Amino acid sequence: MAQPSYEKEVGAVRSQETGKHYRTRTDENGIQDKGFENMFRTNTKELENVPIHFDKPIPRWINGILIRNGPAQFEVGNRSVCHMFDGYGKLYSWQFKGNGTVLFSTKFIKSSFYKKSISQNDISPYLLFGSTEPRFNHLLMLLALWRGMDNMNVNIYRFPSEGNKQGSFVTLNDVWDNYEIDPVSLRTIGNLHPEVPSTGGINSFIFKNVMSTAHPLPEYGTPHHFTYLYSLAIIPGVKHRISLIRIKSTTEREVVAQWSVDPDEVSFMHSFSVTPNYVIFFSPPLFLDIKSFLTSGSISKSFKWNGARRNMTIYVIEIKSGIIRTFHVPPVFYLHHINAFETWTKEIVIDVPTYFDASIIFDLKLETLLNRSERNKLNPHPVLTRYGINLNITQVSVKPFPESVKYPCATKFDMPIINENYRSRNYCYVYGLVSKCDDINYSHFALVKKDLCDNGKDRMWFYPNHYPAEMWFIPFPANNHSKLNEDDGYLLVPVLDGEKNVSYLAIIDAVSMTTSHTADLPTRVPETFHGRFFPTVK
Repeated sequence: MAQPSYEKEVGAVRSQETGKHYRTRTDENGIQDKGFENMFRTNTKELENVPIHFDKPIPRWINGILIRNGPAQFEVGNRSVCHMFDGYGKLYSWQFKGNGTVLFSTKFIKSSFYKKSISQNDISPYLLFGSTEPRFNHLLMLLALWRGMDNMNVNIYRFPSEGNKQGSFVTLNDVWDNYEIDPVSLRTIGNLHPEVPSTGGINSFIFKNVMSTAHPLPEYGTPHHFTYLYSLAIIPGVKHRISLIRIKSTTEREVVAQWSVDPDEVSFMHSFSVTPNYVIFFSPPLFLDIKSFLTSGSISKSFKWNGARRNMTIYVIEIKSGIIRTFHVPPVFYLHHINAFETWTKEIVIDVPTYFDASIIFDLKLETLLNRSERNKLNPHPVLTRYGINLNITQVSVKPFPESVKYPCATKFDMPIINENYRSRNYCYVYGLVSKCDDINYSHFALVKKDLCDNGKDRMWFYPNHYPAEMWFIPFPANNHSKLNEDDGYLLVPVLDGEKNVSYLAIIDAVSMTTSHTADLPTRVPETFHGRFFPTVK
């Protein structure tokens, strides 16, 4: 395979045997994190349908659009946000036309938060994860609490839509509202606030629909999806409520199950799992302190870790009946479930990268990420853990995966993705992003492939001073002459080349974890959180 030109220019050496990537050059101080800070610096440039060119022809069967979402502006006027989660959301798209042509676009999500801020030349008071510098005064803080969160900078999803065959595309955060966008132009269409049965009428005076997830999941064997909703009781003495919601279309929602939690048990749940018969939630002991929330106006200052005294609760909801079972396991924190499946022995298996506590999300302050010595103190590594819920004997087994001998980083990843054809099914391969892979430099970003079935297929992709984001797996097209393996496909991932301060899209072979194609982009892409590839979007 011909080497991409950027590898030759900066002296990369690749081992054909292992697929590992090395580099012979560091920056002027001998430290391998050149250009890392540019992942967290503002880029306001917007583009639409700019052709990009790969180093060699790409397969014509790649037909669709990759859309990614993430923070790209961290200050307006004289005020800045302080946490990575609070940058204004910006979308990036790569349209694969199916004829070898690829068009790149990037635009900000024109939320009310964004539009008000730009028009006022100041960060407008809306609810943020962290704080601002200078801080909001008390009056502006109260206004932010009343307005809530409006920055949908985490994910992108497609839901069925009446009268629209390609569905509706929405941007998401961990709140109930979202914004609809046009997938081709990336134009923001408008805000969506879906109504939920049983939350209207008198309930609207008792509960405020607030928290949800940026990671809805498909309901197995149907065109529907699942999400959840936290409804906070605004009347003292009334318990808060969690609802499992079926998404039938962009506007239609259905309550599948509902349960109450005590006022001190509003837990942060960023993602969950689905099998053909069950939905599984992990409720870690990271609880929202309502008093701190109302006085600080900051989400990060309102969540309190209580792992010393509380276990993690697991909710297992039977989809057909709505019956809810609860289990308790030792306390951990997590961000992303990987996948779940059922076994013939009536066991539910769930794989999750788990953390000792919740410091991973509180540590991602911009002042830390932009300071080499401070970010290198962070410990960003989770433990890849398999949970087995035996419904016959109501027990839960908790088993960490052993560390890979050849690729120690292979069990230390987050931002997991799989071949989506294996969602809710028994599977073998998961791909993820590891920071601080050398246990020294936080900026030592690597992409890994973990073989959960112990077939010896752990792999790693790494270039010093190149900073990849989350990947997305697209399977090879069906072949009538041979059966496709689970890992037969490509991984699409944007990467920032810190040496040249240029972003590029890499197409990586998912079997070997080696670079197949690259295309430089016409503008720098800062850190992105999540995205998806949508086939044949027009």
